[in-house]
Amino acid sequence: MNLNTQKSLNLLFSNIILRNIYKFIYKHTHPKTHKHNRKYWPYYSVIRNELGGIDKVYFRKKLIADNTLIPNSECQKAMLVATGPSIQECPEDIFKRKDIDYIGINGSISLDYVNFKYYVIIDFNFTKNRFDLVLKVLQSKCTFFTTHRCLDIILRKISPDLIKCQIKIIETITEGVVERFLGPRIAINPHQDYFYLENEKGFSNHIRDSIFDYFTVSYVALQIVYSLSYEEIYLAGLDMNNFNQPRFYEKSMNKQPTMLDQYLTEIFPAFEVASHYLNKQNIKVYNLSLKSAIESFEKLDPKLL
Repeated sequence: MNLNTQKSLNLLFSNIILRNIYKFIYKHTHPKTHKHNRKYWPYYSVIRNELGGIDKVYFRKKLIADNTLIPNSECQKAMLVATGPSIQECPEDIFKRKDIDYIGINGSISLDYVNFKYYVIIDFNFTKNRFDLVLKVLQSKCTFFTTHRCLDIILRKISPDLIKCQIKIIETITEGVVERFLGPRIAINPHQDYFYLENEKGFSNHIRDSIFDYFTVSYVALQIVYSLSYEEIYLAGLDMNNFNQPRFYEKSMNKQPTMLDQYLTEIFPAFEVASHYLNKQNIKVYNLSLKSAIESFEKLDPKLL
């Protein structure tokens, strides 16, 4: 048996056979409220703070994410760079400003001339199907916010020693429920002081506890940007329309499917609530996508930025 064959067999055993054994053991030793963790035990361990939020995550006993340390910035302005086709209409120089920090999501990393300080990916399918782009994020020096589901895909494909970014694990709220990493699946208490609620939609100002998602990473990223204490926020590529068109980094032949058009009745009211909360906090938000379907924020021609 040659060396490559031996490595393949070892990988098969560790990634498939052994994991299935562990999942079987976990299923019969933990309550049903924890069943979403079957894939992660016993490879991961999580340390939480007294409020229940994640402090640290270990993978095979090695620290992989430290949520207690999130780098701050001297900049007072931030730009959330989404992936709508309107990105192609933005002047390149607005992505090179020294007085603006840039926060990317999903395929934004394709803009090679942008130095992303922060990055957010929560899409399980994007992580699987466009790992080439995820890898670019992992090998950058950004602070990378992601979920435990995405983290597990990443660590099945790449050694932790090859990761250069700082990973922070977030837990998202979907339809009022959060699946705690190595904890139970629970309904959140919407009346916590760190949740802003309006018309049954929420905005979290405590990202180490949990973050509302409303089926779009852009909304998650906006809550993260707010938590980083910027005074002005620019939204680029937040189109939320023309879903039949490829994202700015895609071609027709490799366009990934989207379900955003099915959740607009959730997404639009959520951004409206976010605009009300941010306005109350005296945070200025400008939408640089002039044809965006999101009408909750003042629109600004990117050529005038």
